[in-house]
Amino acid sequence: MLQYLRLRGAPAFDPASGTDIGPLKPVNFFFGSNGSGKTTISRALADSTRFTGTTLEWNPATSVLGIKVYNRDYVNATLTPAGHLAGVFLLGETNAEIQTEIESLTGPSGSIAAAKEGLAGLRASLDAKNGEIDGVRTALKEAAWAKRNDVPAELREMFTGYNNSKDRLLDRLLEVAAANLSASEDFTALTSEAAAVLAEDAQPLLELPLGRDIRIEDAPGHSLLGAAVVGSGDVRLAPLIQQLGNADWVQHGRTHLEHANGVCPFCQQTVPSDLGEQLEAYFDRTYVEQMEQLSALNQHFESWAQQWTTYLDDLPAKPGVAEHLNAERLATARAALELVIAETRAQLSAKLSGPSSILSVPDPSPQAEGVNAVVREANTAIQGFNLLIRNRSAARKSLLDRCWVVFARVTLVAELARYEGAMPGHLTGKESIEGQIVSATADIRAKESRLRELQAKVTSSKPIIDRINRLLDSVGFHSFSLAESTAVQDGYTLVRSNGDVATETLSEGERTFITFLYFAQSLHGSPQDEAEPNDLLAVIDDPISSLDSDVLYAVSTLVRRLVEDVAAGTGRVRQLLLMTHNAHFHKDVTYRPHGGPKLGSWKYGVVRKRSGQSSEVELRDDNPIQTAYGALWDEVKRSAEHPSESAVGLQNTLRRILETYFKVLGGVDDPAIIAKFEGDEQVICRSLFTWVNAGSHSIFDDLDYSPTPSTVEANLRVFRRIFEEHGQIGHYRMMMGEPVEEVSAENQAVEVESGSEAIE
Repeated sequence: MLQYLRLRGAPAFDPASGTDIGPLKPVNFFFGSNGSGKTTISRALADSTRFTGTTLEWNPATSVLGIKVYNRDYVNATLTPAGHLAGVFLLGETNAEIQTEIESLTGPSGSIAAAKEGLAGLRASLDAKNGEIDGVRTALKEAAWAKRNDVPAELREMFTGYNNSKDRLLDRLLEVAAANLSASEDFTALTSEAAAVLAEDAQPLLELPLGRDIRIEDAPGHSLLGAAVVGSGDVRLAPLIQQLGNADWVQHGRTHLEHANGVCPFCQQTVPSDLGEQLEAYFDRTYVEQMEQLSALNQHFESWAQQWTTYLDDLPAKPGVAEHLNAERLATARAALELVIAETRAQLSAKLSGPSSILSVPDPSPQAEGVNAVVREANTAIQGFNLLIRNRSAARKSLLDRCWVVFARVTLVAELARYEGAMPGHLTGKESIEGQIVSATADIRAKESRLRELQAKVTSSKPIIDRINRLLDSVGFHSFSLAESTAVQDGYTLVRSNGDVATETLSEGERTFITFLYFAQSLHGSPQDEAEPNDLLAVIDDPISSLDSDVLYAVSTLVRRLVEDVAAGTGRVRQLLLMTHNAHFHKDVTYRPHGGPKLGSWKYGVVRKRSGQSSEVELRDDNPIQTAYGALWDEVKRSAEHPSESAVGLQNTLRRILETYFKVLGGVDDPAIIAKFEGDEQVICRSLFTWVNAGSHSIFDDLDYSPTPSTVEANLRVFRRIFEEHGQIGHYRMMMGEPVEEVSAENQAVEVESGSEAIE
């Protein structure tokens, strides 16, 4: 929150010592006559650098607020006529400037059109230069194509890959020429070398893969082959099974016992009831795990054996096998490997069938290595073959490269000289034009980017029109509304209450009111600019200049809402500085209803223009500005609060209020109002209206009249009912400081017309 505005070097204020305005509150009202310096204050807040030495001092306990200022500068910058179209205008401080710049970019003689015209000329020049370059290239290309036949037939392999394309032939020729190699030999010498080097192409071979080795003795479960896998020795049957050595037979017989219904499937005798449990205990978890390990060992070996079978079956189809692999040695090694595989497979099968047997299996690794040894010999031969291919390819490439040098520097010596003499100048010219095209294109892109940026900055009129019209409707203002212009994009027009679109130039009052509405809507919702802070200090300087009563009511209502939001801490506006020269407007917006904001959140200031001296600003906690009409109401409030202390002139005060208010309101049917009262209240009502109609301005001078608290209360009660019967109770409540709804536009009209000059 802003605490102090320290004005230095500002017009109207002390140029030497300056003027400090503060400490400020969330809501601050300043009253001052025209020319007293209010606009200078608003300009200093809009841009403190405008006046050298002027500073803003913020409350360190709060954040710095963004400042939005409404003053005559804002009005002039925000609303601008749309060219020569009467009644059409633009809103927004930058929209008019943006529109002018957009026209400078996009008009028939705008900078974008001129830049594109220049670019078109550059492209035409580039096309012409490319034509010259193509002519020089074509001459060399046709000469090279025709002179291929001058190359001996033994060396024409140099044109392989180029015989179907003149352009590729030229590219290869220019590549050789760019190397700046000289020809130290001719085609005759190269022809004798070609017989030894230029043979049929041969492709390098991939080396053959090796088979995977296996170390079966390292596999899990291998140690069980040399041990008897039997059941537990801790059960009653164990000694018998061990004595007979028939554990494998018993294990197989268990499967038959499960379905024998208590009878031995072999001897047909009744079996003991716990035989199944004894057998289950004998063949315990250890036995089962050992059998699982033997099964896993067998699967591991079978997987390896299958891989070898597949490998050996696929090997003959590999490239280079027929030429470099010894097929006889491979067959011998394969037979040995397959033999040991079969033997190992048989031993493993026997162990699985009779786990109590003790066996040994052969290690197939030596036989597998025998196969791999044959394959390694083949790979050694393949490596030698590939080395020959690489060397031959290098020799062939060297020969063909030298053939191209002779073709360029001997066969085409004259043609290439003409090309190399003409092309550098053409290429330099082309490079220069291309550079200009790049610059021109970048310039156009920058201008088009600027155009898009400007178009994005032009605030769309539709949402703003909707928000302003909602504001007008919310305060009961129906004299006109805003609509989109059909003549100017994002322009505005004014629509009268009868539906007619205004075609005349806006009046000063309409300009001021519309720009204030634009300002008011910008204080609500999300920030309309990314750089704009969310929390704001709003500065409003004389928003009701040259306005009629309906507009005064609308502006007053909007300002009061803003005051309430600031005091309540809602919305984006966290602090408000309001400045005006209009006493009635000041009185209306500083009205503090019953239960309203605490006194501590408001501050009042008077900006005085002293004759022959600098202006000064006085800040106070109470409102120094009153109207004569408001002073009468203050007397009524004091009488209501202290009936026993009421002055004898109360009825005259009530009469003056009724005369002032209802004289302006007009159309009052006094008899109808009086008829609504009965008894003493009717007498009081009639007497009040009688004085109004008689025009008396004197107070009671009847010595027999002595007001009492009861008569004071009766007069105040009748006085209130008169406003109720007239439907003006809102005005009564506002002036008495009671809770009140928004006052009507008619009541506000009375306020504008009725009061006298402001007094301090």
